[in-house]
Parts: sequence; C-alpha cells; structure tokens
Amino acid sequence: MTVLVTPDEMYAAERRTIDAGTTADALMRRAAEAIASWIDRHVMTDGASARRITGLVGPGNNGGDALVALGILSRSGWLCEAVTVHRNEPGDLPLTDIERAGVVFTETPNLANCDVILDGVFGYRSRPTLPPDIAVLFRGINAVRAARPVPIVAIDVPSGIDAGVGEAAVDTLRADVTLCLGLPKLGITREPAASMAGELIVIDIGIEPPEIHGRAMLLDRASVSPMLPRRRATAHKHGTGAVLIVGGAPTYYGAPRLSAEAALRAGAGLVAAAVPQQIAPVLASQAPETVLAPLSDENQLRAILDLVAERESTLHALVVGPGLGRSAAAASILDGLLSERAPAPIRRLTKVVDADALNWMSGLAGPPDGLEPGSAVLTPHPGELARLMHTDPVSILGDPVHWARETAAHFGQVVVLKSGYSPVAHPNGDVWLAQRATPELATAGTGDVLAGLIGGLLAQGLSPWDAARVAVYSGAEAGRRAARHHGTMGTVARDVIDEIGGVLRDLAEPVWRT
Repeated sequence: MTVLVTPDEMYAAERRTIDAGTTADALMRRAAEAIASWIDRHVMTDGASARRITGLVGPGNNGGDALVALGILSRSGWLCEAVTVHRNEPGDLPLTDIERAGVVFTETPNLANCDVILDGVFGYRSRPTLPPDIAVLFRGINAVRAARPVPIVAIDVPSGIDAGVGEAAVDTLRADVTLCLGLPKLGITREPAASMAGELIVIDIGIEPPEIHGRAMLLDRASVSPMLPRRRATAHKHGTGAVLIVGGAPTYYGAPRLSAEAALRAGAGLVAAAVPQQIAPVLASQAPETVLAPLSDENQLRAILDLVAERESTLHALVVGPGLGRSAAAASILDGLLSERAPAPIRRLTKVVDADALNWMSGLAGPPDGLEPGSAVLTPHPGELARLMHTDPVSILGDPVHWARETAAHFGQVVVLKSGYSPVAHPNGDVWLAQRATPELATAGTGDVLAGLIGGLLAQGLSPWDAARVAVYSGAEAGRRAARHHGTMGTVARDVIDEIGGVLRDLAEPVWRT
C-alpha cells in the first residue's frame, strides 16, 4: 500500500528516518541505486552503441541523487553527462572515485544522441518559479524534444511543479515517468502538475509512511489483486453474479451495450439490460450474451420492478443511468429506483449510479432516500460532480481529491471521479488513485465501460469500495494496453473492453507466472 503525502509530511517522515539512525548519505545512495537500476532496466536502444544519458543536476538532494545515479550508470557502461545548474563541484556527494571519473560535466546539454534525460534539478519542496537561466535551459530542451522526443525521467517530481498544490511553471519539463522517492507527493495528482508527471513509479528507500487520517493511496497490483473475486472450479452462471443495467435511449443506444459487455468481461455470470423497446434489436445483434428486457413506452418503471421481483433470488447488482437520457419517463424510472418509493428488492441491490442518474440526483435537495448508506458507487465526470456539489468543473479539476472526498462524505457512498488519476473516495475520507493519468480513456463510452465493470464486480459479491478500486485499476490498465495497439488518440471504448479480460487474468495469477 503506497500512501500519498504532502511535502511537509514527507519532510517529517525523512527526518524521523534520519533520527532513527539512517544517514542522509545512505538515503541518497539508496535513491540513486534505485534510480539507476530502473533506468538501466527500462531505457532500451538498438544495442549498436553504448546508451547515453544526460542528467540535469540541481542544487539540492535531487541533484545529488541524479549525480550519484549517473556515476552508477557510468560504471555499468553508460555514457553519462551532467549539466550542473546552481551547484558547485560534487565533492560532498557519496560518489566513488571511479563513478566520479565516469561522468562528463558540461554547461550545455548534448541531446543529439541522448537516449534519456534525467531531471534532478528541483525537488518536492521547491516552488513553481524557475530562475531565468533554468527557464531558458528548459525551453531549449522542450524545443529539442518537439523535433526528437527524448524521454524524460523525473526524480521525485518534475522540476517546476509545486508538489503541494500542483501548480506548474510555464517551462516545466514534461516527464514521461516520475520516480517517486519513498512516497509519492499528493500535488502531482492535481492539474496542471498531473499532466507533467507521466507515469508514477514508487521507489522504496526505507522511509515509513506517516499515520494520516483520511489517507490518499496509489492503486497498484499488490493492493488490488487480493480484492479480486475468485471463481470456484465448480461454479456455474447462476452462482457467479447477475447484474441488471437500466439505461439507453434512442440517441444513446450504445451506452447500455458497452456497460453490459464490460460487466460480462468483469466476470458476471448473467447480465440483463432493461432498455427502450426500439433499441432492443440493436443490442440483440451486438451483445448476444446479454439478456434483454425491452421496455414499451407505457409504464417502464413497473416493467423494471416486475423484472427485479422475478429475479430477486439471483440478482445482485444494479447499474442505472448509462444513456438513459433526461426525459420524463427516465425521471420516473429513477424516482422509482432511487427514492424512498424504491421497494425492498431494489433497495437490497448494490448499485452503480452513473450518467443521467447523477444528473437526476443533482436536482434533489439531498442524497436520495432510496440509497442505503454505503450501498452504491457514484461515477461522475467533472461536469456531473460539479452539478451534484453545486460548484464548477474548473474547481473540481483544480483539486479532484478534495472534491471526491467531499462528495463521498456528503452522499455517504463511494465516489469515482472520472478525471486524470480517477480518485476513488470512501465516505471515511480515504482516497485511492490510479498510478497514472489515463488520457486514452478521454473518449466517448469509457464511462459506460467503467460503470459496467464496477457492476460486474459488485454482482460477484465485492463491496462497493473494493469493486470501485478494482475497476479503476483494471480500467486504467486496459486503456494502457489498448493504447499500445491503437495509440492514445485512436483508442475507443470497445478497445478497452477487449483488454479487460487479460488484465483481470493477470491480476488473478501469481506474480511469478506473469
């Protein structure tokens, strides 16, 4: 479990570690060895010549980490140059003579043949105001990268961002990967810093996380895998969970289909979809594994309630809202499923409340009476959450963790904010975030996929809290895998669904088999 911290919390944790007997030099050496090892394993070339790295070495501990890492890489055969900025000779650093001799010091970076840039200029306690000479240096690097995309690995935080509040200087170097030393910093998850950090990789250097009420944590394989439902060898479809999806409208017939397919890929044994009669033939042809419940124009709510009553013994979860629309008929359905009018068979189902169901909720004076506390996952995007909390999307994006927490506490439900690192918030204040932002999911239909994925996991007995975390991790990883084939801009929702099964398979298998 990886806890995110503020800069002050990180500094206090470092001081406790040093006071307990670990020297600052030892911490720097651990960090440098881990940085060098990660770069050596992950930065590849054609093998025809030695790999080249340019390190940007700043005045503080990050600069020391960078320089020691360069020395270690030079001993491994890398060609290493160090561009020192606002730093004197490295006589105070724990470098061996051999390591020091292997690094070429220069004032001007040679990026023509560079394979990777290591950003070690400023650390997590800096502020987003770059000195003029460093701003000029960064602008030059950014210009080179526009023509030749040399990857950047940032140490702890990209230089130029505020790790506390997420602000960023204009000329901040945009990292492809940020190697978070000890504990990742909470500000990296806020815009604009989130767009500058790339993938977050946590490096353990022996710093114990502080005890924090209302913690923020990163979702990773180790934390998510134990939550996954396991299917017995003797399982059958009636024992692996059933979910009902209520959604769809003539203009949004694809939404319930995407949710249904995602629920099936999540492992639900049976998925039923209650949709308007006129779009049922489309779903029948495109989602053949889904049981259809076509709704005529008259008394759609009664038809849904009768369906739930008929399947009460086997139905476990309800996904409501994908593509439902904002018609009077849709409002009547939502009132009957989520208000105090909801009958007992509906109330006992765990739920995913998505899309137009959230828009309906935003018109209420408070949380809907038909949602038992802790029984649902709300899945708003920033606009929907802004309507729910009577604020604006800009505020939501400025501090997504805060707003996810506030919304979860206000409604007494788990909340997934579909944005950036997709914070998953519990009413008790805990928040988990994806390891990386997911720009490939910024396309129509991926919210419907997430709703169905959560619903399929709920149907198998997971709690709303566990289902939401597994789904956010799995959805982000499925998006990343889909982007390998189709690119960030070419990935569509169906591509993400195609990858879900493989992601869940890898999560379920022992680490030594993956």
